[in-house]
Amino acid sequence: MSRFVVIGGANVDIMGIADHPLRPQDSNPGTIRTMLGGVGRNLAENLARLGENVSLVSVVGDDSFGRWILEQGQACGVDMRWVQSLPDQRTSAFLAILDPDHDLHSAIADMTILNQLDQACLRPVLNSLQPEDLLIWDTNLNPELIHWIADQAPCPLAMDPLSASKSEKARPVLSRLTYFKPNRAEAERLCGFAIPTPAKIRAALDWFAGQGVEETVLSLGAQGTAVGTGQQRLLMTLDPLEPVNTTGAGDCFFAVYVSLRTQGASIADAAECAAAGAALTLSDPLSVSPLLNRQALMLWRSRLHCRWLDLNQV
Repeated sequence: MSRFVVIGGANVDIMGIADHPLRPQDSNPGTIRTMLGGVGRNLAENLARLGENVSLVSVVGDDSFGRWILEQGQACGVDMRWVQSLPDQRTSAFLAILDPDHDLHSAIADMTILNQLDQACLRPVLNSLQPEDLLIWDTNLNPELIHWIADQAPCPLAMDPLSASKSEKARPVLSRLTYFKPNRAEAERLCGFAIPTPAKIRAALDWFAGQGVEETVLSLGAQGTAVGTGQQRLLMTLDPLEPVNTTGAGDCFFAVYVSLRTQGASIADAAECAAAGAALTLSDPLSVSPLLNRQALMLWRSRLHCRWLDLNQV
């Protein structure tokens, strides 16, 4: 692959972490952190930190948050030429409340600025793509634009469906996807059945293959990560980790995975290194760890105890 192009959100994450179990309709003591986020932006930064040639396509407001996003992206090696700074617009933001275990309790996502992305501004981006590139985009875009991108892009495609409700936007373009990374809730929404057991996980991977997805990477939380491609149906599990921050781990996993798979790595090597990147991200208070690089992946991989199950045998 000569280049990664990521179309998606670039926003500021404001995280409130409660010191004690949350009391609804009350002021809860805790810690508030502000960091850069957005799935698209996170993917682009992770890929840049892995040494990949990556461009981000997004929009920000002409405000302090937008300038922060532009400056930080340039500093870590992301090509930001396709990120537009729009006057009289708010940079998108994600406001999250986490419980003491750092699990998400509730959140508000203000992503309306992404409605400014349209065919006119994306056409030059798609025209610049080569067959050996990989285009990654998410479901923050409107459904018509998602379908148009899938029709127009001359290269392999990868998608993160973001949430169960937004995953419906992915349904019409599943047949065009080379890589697809849903979590359990998103996969269950699309498949139409629960996937609690290895047999059901295999059935879900079969369903996505039947829709035309070339390679599905199914995130199952504590149950592990399942991968389906060709005739392979695999489940990787590992020992539980104690997170400092749960935001961004999945983005790092996907970035590492596609980086290595496009270089010809095996599923096992790509997934184990991706799990190592996710573990590093979980240990860092930021949504993208500045410590991420290929040497760090090898170190963190050596600390994990990955186990593999052939789902075709269950």
